[in-house]
Amino acid sequence: MATLEQIVSSIAARVDKPFDVDLQEELKHIINYKRLNYTQQFIEKYPNQRRLFLQKVVAKLEKAPKNDCTPVKDCIILRTECIAPKPIRNSRTIFDFVGDSNFINGYGYQDPSFIQDIGFNRFTKKKPKWYYMNNRIYVYNSTVIDKIGIRGVFENPFQINECSCDKSFCFTETDEYPIAGDLLNSIVRDTLNVEFRQQLLPENQVEVDKIEEIENRGIKLN
Repeated sequence: MATLEQIVSSIAARVDKPFDVDLQEELKHIINYKRLNYTQQFIEKYPNQRRLFLQKVVAKLEKAPKNDCTPVKDCIILRTECIAPKPIRNSRTIFDFVGDSNFINGYGYQDPSFIQDIGFNRFTKKKPKWYYMNNRIYVYNSTVIDKIGIRGVFENPFQINECSCDKSFCFTETDEYPIAGDLLNSIVRDTLNVEFRQQLLPENQVEVDKIEEIENRGIKLN
């Protein structure tokens, strides 16, 4: 598969603007936006293949402000310090995993309207629970967890960089872009067709240039 850097460099070369840096920056936004739309439609239709798009991040927790503790009065709830990467909307799940930072033990999801009942249930009162609100993940039933692991399909693959406290999960433009090959082909075709008015035959496969082919055109990738 290709990196985002390779994808935009290839498109820029195809429209005879291989050295247009501003164009390549604009293309990055276009590709990310189209990836969101194509991926959302794909995983809604084929939910068992969402694993192809998964990313993970480790996020630090902080004590949530008192006014964030409703409907429980004077509760102590933890929440992510950062704005959590926004998950792609679908009808089946929010995040694929929320739990320990080693991604072994997951926490159960609980709607906040039932928080007050958790402490009275002998099976759940000592088990961490989570919910998603105001673009953050909240964790209750524990006050000692300092960070959590999150795995999901995110609207923008680069959002994990804003939330990760483990740099090994950071995503860069030279990492493999999280998109299936057939969807990438559709995205590139759509970009050439719509943004640059290049008409392509329906059966044509649009290949993203390999790194050595791009560099042969005079574009040096770092």
